[in-house]
Amino acid sequence: MIAGLATELRREAERANERRVLVLAGDRDRGVDAAYDAIEATDVADESVTMVSTREGFRFERVSPRGTDALLGRTRDIVVLDCHEQFVPNALGRAVGAVDGGGLLVLLTPDLDDWPAVRDGFDESLAVPPFTLDDVTGRFRERLVGTLRTHPGVAIVRLSADSEASDSSGAAIERDGLTDPPR
Repeated sequence: MIAGLATELRREAERANERRVLVLAGDRDRGVDAAYDAIEATDVADESVTMVSTREGFRFERVSPRGTDALLGRTRDIVVLDCHEQFVPNALGRAVGAVDGGGLLVLLTPDLDDWPAVRDGFDESLAVPPFTLDDVTGRFRERLVGTLRTHPGVAIVRLSADSEASDSSGAAIERDGLTDPPR
């Protein structure tokens, strides 16, 4: 299911010379596996893929969320941004900018309903004295989730660990993100 969706998104992106976004929302490890499935389905060369993550050990080029300056002035066919452990808004902007026309941005996120309440190092950096982490709201993530759910060209796949999913992979397409641009 994810492979087919990624193939269709990439095909449409290439036809329109626009970017498409594939959101893989849910468990981080399942998201990484699903991202690999999506990349393999699109037949993009490993050298044209960048993984932005705090984790290491990928077969693709990897940069940390705080090291995304390395993406500036470059284009990639696919950029995967892992938003689980450390969500850096500037990394999102740089990742989007690095995706070439016809390419895919793959976002690995927590469950979208829960994500606005998640706090990480970015939120801690916003809490300057006399304020604390408890004073930082999730408005940015809340607005981002709203945009992801409504903007054309954004596909969302819910990765579930239980039987609520629509197929045996534990994945359900929330929206396919296809816009059917003119050929």
